Amino acid sequence: MLPVKICGITRLEDALACTRHGAAALGFVFAPSSRQVSVPQAAAITRQLPPFVIRVGVFVNEDPDRIREIMRDCRLDLAQLHGEETVADAARLDGRAIKAFKAGRDQPAPPWREANIRAVLVDAYRPGVEGGTGCTFDWKLFEAFRGLGHPLILAGGLDAGNIASAARQARPDAVDLSSGVEARPGIKDPLKIRQLLEQTRSL
Repeated sequence: MLPVKICGITRLEDALACTRHGAAALGFVFAPSSRQVSVPQAAAITRQLPPFVIRVGVFVNEDPDRIREIMRDCRLDLAQLHGEETVADAARLDGRAIKAFKAGRDQPAPPWREANIRAVLVDAYRPGVEGGTGCTFDWKLFEAFRGLGHPLILAGGLDAGNIASAARQARPDAVDLSSGVEARPGIKDPLKIRQLLEQTRSL
């Protein structure tokens, strides 16, 4: 089964629907976004999740000390960094970071090979948007990041209609999606969640 992280969780009922159908991880966006949550809002959800679900906070150019505070208060396992964070910034998170890069804009810079991070996420590039574009990209660009030596997560416009093709062409270690299982920004669709996760069981 291809591990799936569903991002942009804003409601407990959506979080539980994701875990019920087999999502490996859930993402909570703390950066400005239509899916942004407050620390109390995220904490109220995470304290009611099953114990083996990975909880991920999404940040953009946030101070690492503040990230650590939020991770503690919200019981988060990992921080996903979507801005211009450096290797040094990631190091301050003690190996609990995922670094996101934009396909077609960012290059797999050699310093990230030795970075103390959990994984690399490759997302679509859309000017002025740090994440959650809802757009796919040329999955051939994904391959360039394999040389960094970290597990690779594919993001960008994924849904039940293209997840099989994405898995076959890009060969990611995991996938990350949000809009592909939404009724509207920040509100998930239980049927789309079920359909997507049923597909990933055979990938």
